Amino acid sequence: MIWVTWRQHRTQAVICAGLLGAITIVAVALGVWMRSTFSSDGLAGCLASSGGAGCPAAISSFTSEFNGGAMMPLILALFVIPGFLGAVVGAPLLGQELERGTWRLAWSQTVPRTRWLVSKLALVTGGLVVFGVAVTLITTWSRAPLDRVSIRLQPPPFNFEGLSLTCSLLCAFGLAVLAGLLLRNTIGAMVAGYFAWEVPFLVVTLLNGPLHIMTATARMPCQAGCPDASTHSVPPVTGNLGDLVLDVTRSGNQMIVSYLPASRFWTLQLIEGGLYLAIAVAALGTAVWLLHRRTT
Repeated sequence: MIWVTWRQHRTQAVICAGLLGAITIVAVALGVWMRSTFSSDGLAGCLASSGGAGCPAAISSFTSEFNGGAMMPLILALFVIPGFLGAVVGAPLLGQELERGTWRLAWSQTVPRTRWLVSKLALVTGGLVVFGVAVTLITTWSRAPLDRVSIRLQPPPFNFEGLSLTCSLLCAFGLAVLAGLLLRNTIGAMVAGYFAWEVPFLVVTLLNGPLHIMTATARMPCQAGCPDASTHSVPPVTGNLGDLVLDVTRSGNQMIVSYLPASRFWTLQLIEGGLYLAIAVAALGTAVWLLHRRTT
């Protein structure tokens, strides 16, 4: 099965390798540039001495430069790659066999069709996990200086660091496999799988997924109505550069701050990743269950 799977999916493997190589080159170049700028702007010393309170202008300039501009092509590519790659790899797995009629030969051999499908799913899924983890590690390394002075709890960094990218890729793959079985057409399954993946992805990205269900509230004393306090203060009114401040209200000489602590990054990643994986497992489980019914 390993040899057969490689022969049938080597084109997709080459595409994955090419994408990984291109992402690595761009991410390393940006990471080196970011580290050079971080050092020349003196941000390391400022963070060590004042936690960022002594250099808000430098922090704002650094985050503005690297949250957009040169980073934008990589960011846009990473937004598209999970859905695109999941569709390209997943749709032919069953769609191509059914479209060409080769399933009659493949499933009349000594390997039963369910074992055939499960074996292929295990091998291809393992390859996608390796790809997703590699991209996540490269992206996280590249953005490390930016993560020290900005917020990871919202897109784009939340989508590309931690578990999110790999789980999103597996979600797209599972939906494309199911589309291939139902449509029996590779190209149609790619299109259907991609747009099916867009639904959970856009919900999570545009609405920040589960981000706002674990907020904390703090009351902080201040003087003269807290004139400089807002949700966009640098550093945040909580004093931690990684916190996502959602709302600041004033009550007498106190600020009431609603925020998402940076420490909850991995908890939220587990929630979001779990949602993606649940969709992937449901789609793949349905494909295995329907395999006999669609071909008899």
